[in-house]
Amino acid sequence: MSNKTDNFNCMKVTPVSNSSKRKQLYEHQIEAVKALDTINKKAEYNTLLVLPTGGGKTLTAVYWLLKNAVDKGKKILWIAHRHLLLEQAADTFANNAFTEDMINRTVFNYRIVSGMHDKPVHIKQDDSILITGKDSIVRSLNMLDKWLDNEEIYLIIDEAHHAVAKSYKKIISYVKEHSKSVKMIGLTATPFRTSEEEKGALKQIFTDDIVYKVDLQELIDKGILAYPYYDETDTKIQFSELLGLKAIKNIENLDILPEEIIKNIAGNSERNSLIVNKYLDNYEKYGQTIVFALDIKHAAALNKLFNEKGKKYGIKSEYIVSTVRDGATGITISNKENEAKIEKYRDGKIQVLINVNILTEGTDLPSTHTVFLTRPTVSTVLMTQMVGRALRGLKA
Repeated sequence: MSNKTDNFNCMKVTPVSNSSKRKQLYEHQIEAVKALDTINKKAEYNTLLVLPTGGGKTLTAVYWLLKNAVDKGKKILWIAHRHLLLEQAADTFANNAFTEDMINRTVFNYRIVSGMHDKPVHIKQDDSILITGKDSIVRSLNMLDKWLDNEEIYLIIDEAHHAVAKSYKKIISYVKEHSKSVKMIGLTATPFRTSEEEKGALKQIFTDDIVYKVDLQELIDKGILAYPYYDETDTKIQFSELLGLKAIKNIENLDILPEEIIKNIAGNSERNSLIVNKYLDNYEKYGQTIVFALDIKHAAALNKLFNEKGKKYGIKSEYIVSTVRDGATGITISNKENEAKIEKYRDGKIQVLINVNILTEGTDLPSTHTVFLTRPTVSTVLMTQMVGRALRGLKA
């Protein structure tokens, strides 16, 4: 892993020489890199890189940018509309910087700017990579002036199908007006929106069309991705009567459930038993399973049930949480303990791994066969991240 210092929001990264830690690109990613090499001969361009969910869009882009932008002293402005995407991009830059690709730069830094991370006012002229939330930067575009001035900018739009929105157009226009030159790459799994009007609008933004594309079926056929089978279970338990208009808006716009709803869902013993029984009735088919729980108490309650009811089947369960204190027992859980439990799961010593906000990204658990989504979400990103934990194909 690259040497990282400072805090998570603004980090210096030192490329390391450790090829054994380096992720090997798949054939489609290598082809995408070659296509980017070709278009990069142009002084400026606006193009799309289209890879399906699980196809490695972020890794492909970062791998290429480290070598062709960061190592050559060019600046990167990476825009996304959700905090999870910002952190995923930052992690990918930090963990894939190797001296084999970066022969000119011995250190570089990134800064994450969003409502949950650093503020636009803290942007420094020597920041190599700005990874910023769309809403945070569109309100503070003047904070980019010195950073952009007379620079060659690589502008990356994550989930680029959203680029037809006014806020994205405003950012793109501002960056182009205040930079020496801009090379824009949009990353998406869905290059066109449903309406004909939006299809045309997207093509007006990405005037060089698609630089490289591979579809989901091709990666499934190659064994890189698995075919997902959906099994929906109706709990027949309703919580909507507890929701007011404000709560509904928070769920729709922010994917935030009210605390009272979380408490009622997590503490519903009938629903929890249904979840555990569903697994135990099908444990041979479901195999190693990751369960996404609502909060710490929900994870602890499910874990207790899984171990009590699963004992006669030889099923063992563990739970990991992203906060340091176990809400059920008051015992502090360290990252080291979490890692130990993840290793037990990797080794097949436990069959069910319950988690809260840890395994949505970045953790490689290739033996996972099934995912239980026991926490509601309206977030497409979160949904695909959770489902993606079990989409690793045989070749991967």
